[in-house]
Amino acid sequence: MSSAGTPLTVTLKPATLSDYPMVQNMARFYVYDLSKECGRQSDAWRLPADGLFESFDFKNYFTDNTRAAYVITVQKDVAGFVLLNHETLDVVNDWNVGEFFILGRYQGRGIGTQAAQQVWQRHLGKWEVAVIPDNRSALRFWEKSIEDFTHNRFTKETKKVDFDKEQPHRVVFTFRTPQTPSALTEK
Repeated sequence: MSSAGTPLTVTLKPATLSDYPMVQNMARFYVYDLSKECGRQSDAWRLPADGLFESFDFKNYFTDNTRAAYVITVQKDVAGFVLLNHETLDVVNDWNVGEFFILGRYQGRGIGTQAAQQVWQRHLGKWEVAVIPDNRSALRFWEKSIEDFTHNRFTKETKKVDFDKEQPHRVVFTFRTPQTPSALTEK
């Protein structure tokens, strides 16, 4: 809800290469947010000497047609981004939430949940969401969002990953999107 009590309109805008610099700049805030919880376990999350957090380069989400990038807006104001890929820990899964970020002013207001649900409705199939265990706020967010979307039809397990030596485990949520909107209410 907005401060005036009216519902906020959350929109997913397919991102183009012209959105890449903005998303890459927002990624600095994304890394900063991650450092609040994940930074306790690794020096890799320390503030760099120049005071600017860096992120992986996300350009391939804008140039590789096997990936998808979205800018999340609220009433036409940029509120975050979501980056999707097919790089799953289990080959039976179709989609992976590679990166997901909501700007601080929109966190805790249901914006992320609405954006995630829109993503899942656009990209049908079997999903995987992997979260660093120390990222407790993300774990709560994903579990609640996935539980609500799937009516508690998901799995959650901790898996070892080989791509992050500093934080070698992930809590992995897997679920299937319904093939039709009516399947959301069927049991």
